[in-house]
Amino acid sequence: MAQGAATGGAAARPVSRNPFSVPQYRAWWLASVAAGSGVGIQAVTVPLFIRDRVDSERLPLAIAAALICQTLPGAAFALLGGVVADRVERRRVLIRTYLVAAAVSLVYVVLAGADVRWVWPVFILAAIVGSAGAFTNPARQAMMPQILDQAQIQNGAIFGTLAFMATLQFGGPTAGGLLSDAAGLPVAFAAEVALLGAAALLFWRIATDRPVPTGRSVRADLAAGVRYVVREPTLRGILALGTVPGVLIMGPFAVTVVLMVGAEFGAADRWVGLLWGSFGAGIVAGSLLLSAVRVPRRGLLLAGTLVGGPLFTLGYGLAPNTGTAMAFLFAAGIAGPAIFINFAVALLQEHADRAMMGRVMSMYGLAFTASVPVGYLQAGIQASLWGPRPTLVTSTALCMAVGMAAVLFLRPVTRLR
Repeated sequence: MAQGAATGGAAARPVSRNPFSVPQYRAWWLASVAAGSGVGIQAVTVPLFIRDRVDSERLPLAIAAALICQTLPGAAFALLGGVVADRVERRRVLIRTYLVAAAVSLVYVVLAGADVRWVWPVFILAAIVGSAGAFTNPARQAMMPQILDQAQIQNGAIFGTLAFMATLQFGGPTAGGLLSDAAGLPVAFAAEVALLGAAALLFWRIATDRPVPTGRSVRADLAAGVRYVVREPTLRGILALGTVPGVLIMGPFAVTVVLMVGAEFGAADRWVGLLWGSFGAGIVAGSLLLSAVRVPRRGLLLAGTLVGGPLFTLGYGLAPNTGTAMAFLFAAGIAGPAIFINFAVALLQEHADRAMMGRVMSMYGLAFTASVPVGYLQAGIQASLWGPRPTLVTSTALCMAVGMAAVLFLRPVTRLR
């Protein structure tokens, strides 16, 4: 009823496309900045923690194992997280999950500060963070359509990506690399604690409508969400595309970035964060560009990012030095995830029923989180056999082939405007 009223009001008077005109969106955006920054720092600090405790021969598989431990629980609980987001006030979900993530980072502070040489606690802590993330992501994404008018959703999704994904890929990793290099891992982990705690506090300030009870069990609600997506070819197509970047781009990049900096470029630790940051800076630039222009064929461009983005990632894999690598990663961020994430989220939220939003967004999260461990595993095996450069070359070439097929044949998505 509330959504219908909002839509009716929009028909009676023009509604600004600027989501920042809504106070609750501003709070949501700041909370997403804090959350993305905290999680982004961990993308650098945990591999560095492992590197200092594992010999070079076992390092690729050790990093891949930690990343898999973090993503598998997220995949296992993703659909349940979507049901919870549709049944429980989303603010409460976000407060609790980010406090759990902050507590895990506090444990890392203790482990790094005491110079504990064990690696096995990392796998347990990673699993806890991944489990919390399964509930965090659908609740955070499904909260936005409750805050904004329909006309503001695309720009809201774009600036939401700018807030979360860019800080996850840019601000957080850059800060993590610089803090680890200058002040040590305990300080970098402590920064995570502060940022994740701030995210919980900011989400606490956002009030949204409580979900309307369906009268069904959790299992029945979950089954209803799956049936809904299966019946919608547009939603199915976007979710299918969502599995590709994790396997062939993000998984290989995350596993090999430490190896590229050390073994291929011979550079200092801060370059791990700076390379992540270059990729994220491209996401920032691309997101800002998309907020200012109207794209007539968003679905076609969404599929095309699986060709354009990997082309620049391939250049990064062949780069002779860190400066060239940064330039290619910046371009890859613009041509790949800046477009893919923004348009995928916006198109899903525009075409999905509001009552199903949490479950739809959880399936989008599942498409990525279930595919990324596959990417970690295949990249860890490849990098152990023949090094990081061939791993990146083969993975990006496969991604481009899949992208061409999507552009040519995935009509339920490519026809979207």
